[in-house]
Amino acid sequence: MSRKYWLLGVLAILALLVGGGAYAAREPYAYARVATAYAAKQMCSCLHVSGRTADSCMAEFPQAARGQFSVTSTGNRVHASVMFDAVSADAVYEEEYGCRLLN
Repeated sequence: MSRKYWLLGVLAILALLVGGGAYAAREPYAYARVATAYAAKQMCSCLHVSGRTADSCMAEFPQAARGQFSVTSTGNRVHASVMFDAVSADAVYEEEYGCRLLN
């Protein structure tokens, strides 16, 4: 095999490794976004639609997940975050419609 084809083969493998690594690195971020949106919406509905307490609502989440995110409620708005607020989501309660995600 000539040196040119060997070099092209090595470059192709490196490109696949770098591209695959970049793809794999964004997966945890996507999961964190979905998880925070779910937590914000679920807590908002539990607090404002069902009228339950925050402790009662938090008990609905799996035990392992409870320590992974923080949830705060101010008025009719709920803010959920993970990773020191690097990934967050907000939900708001509207009388006629229930809870909806803001972002």
